Amino acid sequence: MKSIKYILTVISLSALVLQSCEDYETVDQPDFEVTVITQTAKAGEPVEFVVSKAPNFLNFYSGEFEHQYKHRNRTNAEGTVTMSFLNSQKWGVGANATGTLSVWYSKDYDGSGTLEAVNNANWTDITDRFNISTLYDFTLQESGVVDITDLADAKPIYFAFKYFCDNTAERPAEWYLDELNIQMDVEGAPAPLTVATESSPGFKPVDVQGVVSAWNANKWYWDSGKGLWRMRGQVKVDGLWVVNEDWLITDAINLTAVNPDEGITLKTYSTKLESFTHTYETPGTYTVTFVGNNTTVYGSKETVKEFTVTVTE
Repeated sequence: MKSIKYILTVISLSALVLQSCEDYETVDQPDFEVTVITQTAKAGEPVEFVVSKAPNFLNFYSGEFEHQYKHRNRTNAEGTVTMSFLNSQKWGVGANATGTLSVWYSKDYDGSGTLEAVNNANWTDITDRFNISTLYDFTLQESGVVDITDLADAKPIYFAFKYFCDNTAERPAEWYLDELNIQMDVEGAPAPLTVATESSPGFKPVDVQGVVSAWNANKWYWDSGKGLWRMRGQVKVDGLWVVNEDWLITDAINLTAVNPDEGITLKTYSTKLESFTHTYETPGTYTVTFVGNNTTVYGSKETVKEFTVTVTE
């Protein structure tokens, strides 16, 4: 009789253990609740959110620019892409007073910065889209904000500033180049996104011909004192100015690339959360999104909840 009771007890305990293991391996669907205390608020005032039954992990998308749930997976966007820069020149005499600076792009350049790579690539001249300086006093001139959306196709592109002078009888020009800025207007953006600048992704000078050993002669170089790119060409050989061709080429640029929007982590597995506040500085209507996850080694389940918050002046 005792043996039978013992066996039944063992079986019952085993069943409980098995049931506990099955419960442990079950990942529950998050069933959290969020209450928006102030769905209409003034700009600069905190909006309070109360959270109950918070899941293991909870992320918050405020609905503001770069924090919209609908754009969480967006890495490329369509929009108007523009390019601008500052440029200036001096010292060019006669035929060399104009026409020594041109703007190009290539989609098959390999980015290596070698003479062979430049010569092997297909380059398209787009100089006529920009205002190239004809001033003669190094006053930086705006190129204009030029629409280059037609060049945006999600493939890498390289832009180049080519200096070329083959008139050796007259003094060649010297050029300043500064503030390259490529921007893109995308949906929901309060201002254009920065796609590229002269420091990011940056430039690689390529000296084709006319280079001399002097550290800053007959080539593009970064003038740290002036904080801009500079082209100098005043070198003579046997009484004549040298033929000079030099390229200042960007690193690869993707004209449609954007960073995915990000949420703010409000809670992780080991933390508690009952309420929090967020302050909107700009009036508008915002779609607020909460993403809750219950995640273990056995799996993950997600629940998404959305609310609308109106912010007034």
